[in-house]
Amino acid sequence: MPINSEHELEQAVAEFQRLADEPAGSSGERRKLELDADIKAFYAQHSDDMRKGKPRHE
Repeated sequence: MPINSEHELEQAVAEFQRLADEPAGSSGERRKLELDADIKAFYAQHSDDMRKGKPRHE
């Protein structure tokens, strides 16, 4: 399912992170791989017009 906005991107990244430890071959791992592809596609398509990330405070 394509990601169509930065809000959807944030949700996809959060779900991807929740699925980080899913075992190989599980439905969770398959979902994680789908999200990975969707996230990469969104970044490739919108990299020029995305807002900048928050600066790190050290």
